[in-house]
Amino acid sequence: MTKNEILTILSSLSNEKRKQMYMKNGAGENTYGVLLGELRKLAKQLGTNHELALELWHSGNTEAKWLACMLFDAKQLTIDEARDMVSKITYPDIIDKFVGEVICKTKFSDILAEEWSVSGEDNLGRAGWNIIVHKVSDGELTNEALEKLLETIEAELQTVTPGKQWAMNHALCEVGICYPQFTERCITLGETLGVYRDLKVPKGCTSAYAPNWIAAVIKKRNKDNHR
Repeated sequence: MTKNEILTILSSLSNEKRKQMYMKNGAGENTYGVLLGELRKLAKQLGTNHELALELWHSGNTEAKWLACMLFDAKQLTIDEARDMVSKITYPDIIDKFVGEVICKTKFSDILAEEWSVSGEDNLGRAGWNIIVHKVSDGELTNEALEKLLETIEAELQTVTPGKQWAMNHALCEVGICYPQFTERCITLGETLGVYRDLKVPKGCTSAYAPNWIAAVIKKRNKDNHR
C-alpha cells in the first residue's frame, strides 16, 4: 500500500467532530479526525515499514504521523533525523506518541533525554521529559539519579513552559508511583509546588495534580493486586 493510498483511506475515515477536538488540542489544519482505533487496525494490517513511515510522516498530515509512529523501525532512525522530526512537532499528542513508540526504543534515547530536557523550546522540553518518564516507569534510574531528578523538578516545575511542565509533572508522579521509598516525598513536593491543584477534571478522570494522581494510581494498583 502506498502513501497516497493510505492518505485516501484516512480521508475517507474523517470525523469532523474529532477533527475539531484534535485541532483544539494543538493539531494543525491538515487533520482528518480519524479515530485511534481505526489507525491501530490500519497499522496492524501494514506492519513495520520504516520507509513508508517516513513518507507518511513527511506528508504533514496528523493521522499519517500518528500511524507512522506505529510503523517505524526505531533501529533505522538516526539521531539527526530524530532531532529534526521532533523539532518540527507542535501537537503534544504526537510528541508523546513518537517518544513512547519510537525514540525510547533507539540506542540514543539517553543522549536526547539529556539534550532535550534542558531545552527552552516547549516541544523539545516535553519530548525530553517524556523520555525520562519512560525511564522512570521502566525502573532504569538509580536512587541517586532519582534524587537529582526530584531536585530539578522542585526547582523548575512551577516556571517551565506548559508542555514541558506537563511531562515534568508526569515524571514526578511516576517516581512517586513506581518507587515506594519516594512516594511520600513526591506527594509532599506536589503539595508544596501546587501545580495543577486547581485544574478542573472531567468526572471519572484522574487529576493531574501530583498528590491526587499518585494516590489514585497506587490505590488502583493495590485494588487490582488483591483481586
